[in-house]
Amino acid sequence: MQKDYFAPETGNTGFIDLLRTIGILQVVLFHVVHGIVRFAPQNSLAEFTGRMPGALNFAWQAYGVDTIFLVSAFLLSWSLIAEIHSSGRISLKRFYLGRVGRILPVYYLALILFAIGQGSSWQEILATAFFVTFLFDLTNVVPVGWSMEVMILYFIALPFIISALHRMGRPLLWLSLAIVIIAVWRYVYLVQTSPSPAHIFLVSLSERTATPAMDALYFQPWFRLPAFLMGTLAAYLLGSGLLKTASWPAMASAFGVIAVLWLPVQNEASWAYTYLPSWVWVLYWAAAPVVFARALAIIMIWGLERGLRVPWRLKGPWVAFSQMIFPVYLFHMPFLIVGALVAFGGSNVALLADATSVHVVITFAVTALVTLAFAWPIDRYIERPIRARIKQYLG
Repeated sequence: MQKDYFAPETGNTGFIDLLRTIGILQVVLFHVVHGIVRFAPQNSLAEFTGRMPGALNFAWQAYGVDTIFLVSAFLLSWSLIAEIHSSGRISLKRFYLGRVGRILPVYYLALILFAIGQGSSWQEILATAFFVTFLFDLTNVVPVGWSMEVMILYFIALPFIISALHRMGRPLLWLSLAIVIIAVWRYVYLVQTSPSPAHIFLVSLSERTATPAMDALYFQPWFRLPAFLMGTLAAYLLGSGLLKTASWPAMASAFGVIAVLWLPVQNEASWAYTYLPSWVWVLYWAAAPVVFARALAIIMIWGLERGLRVPWRLKGPWVAFSQMIFPVYLFHMPFLIVGALVAFGGSNVALLADATSVHVVITFAVTALVTLAFAWPIDRYIERPIRARIKQYLG
């Protein structure tokens, strides 16, 4: 932990902003393509997925949120590890108040607005407020609230995880073992599911709702832990200096990211469904989040190490997406309608039958920009003042 990876002269803060911006923008794009699938005429879905170019294969799976999970877990783990190394303990008060100021004000504003707009039940409102909808099989009032539940639960546990790893030693071993166990658990779960794992994604698209297997793998906190655990592991790995600064690990990891993101899981006519046997699909759905998170973690570590040697010069308006990531994340869903109205030139859902990649890109761009404009006053007048007040209170 001797190196100051986030000194201003390294430009590494900009590099982290870049990763977070990529993550949140992929989330928006993911919801664009799946929004079209959900509302387009049923008989047009096969043609729509077939029209989408291979360059947009990465839009179909939700790895943007895994990017956000990993980077967030890394940053918090890094700060906690530094704290325990310097003082021998972790201030739970400081850590939890910091999380309260960063997440809860915007989250509860979203809860209030969506609850009013949707007429949610009091059971859903309470479960959403306390991040436990998954325990009661209830729908989170906030459209993307399931991920905030997973995030909050991991962050609640994180100081205790870091403290336990500090006492036991060998954190890389224990974290790696936990990640492997979850991957095996996903595999065991998949081999017992129906329909065949080779088609669970296609069935989810055709039925416009996730199969029980896809629902569990996507929404259940225990199945979404690899990205968080890998973020914590990356913090220890960076501090240990075990990963050399050579570029070849990052280049090899980039191929891992590409292999996961560019598999055409949405297109039944693609080579993937023609040549890959069922057992390969079981392995894919079980291990892909681990492969992606591991590859991204290595790329992130390489980038931070590079910043010490060759400072990053990453500046631009896109940094705003990283700085306002939570309001953008929580509120972008309603603005998909605005993006679609602009892209398709009308509100008739039948227009979605002829959706092309141009429509997708325009809907995505308008949604992202309008959401960013909406997020600015929330960040400026709600999130920042509360965080400043907490920071002043903590001294």
